[in-house]
Amino acid sequence: MDATVRRLLVSSLAVLGLGCKKLSPVGKPPADAGTVVTVYVPPDAVDRLMGRLTAIAARHQWALSVRTDAAALAEADLVVADSAGALVGRLRPGSPAAAQARQLVDAALR
Repeated sequence: MDATVRRLLVSSLAVLGLGCKKLSPVGKPPADAGTVVTVYVPPDAVDRLMGRLTAIAARHQWALSVRTDAAALAEADLVVADSAGALVGRLRPGSPAAAQARQLVDAALR
């Protein structure tokens, strides 16, 4: 009788131990999640680009700052400009968010 009780106790503890193992996270945030990317967009192009820019930033979990003021031309990580009727992106040299800005411009302006 004692042996049977011990076997039940040990097997119950083993089952509980296996059931309580640590699960791996389903989805890890990207390594650059939380990065703030500042983008200058001409006022007349905001309506065309805002949806695409925010969708890309949300997918990567980046904070996005879209500016239309003249000061942003010098401060933004990415400057979107109108060149002969087509929108083009220009990255600020030395920007801490240059890689993210490159991905934004590649995806938003295709």
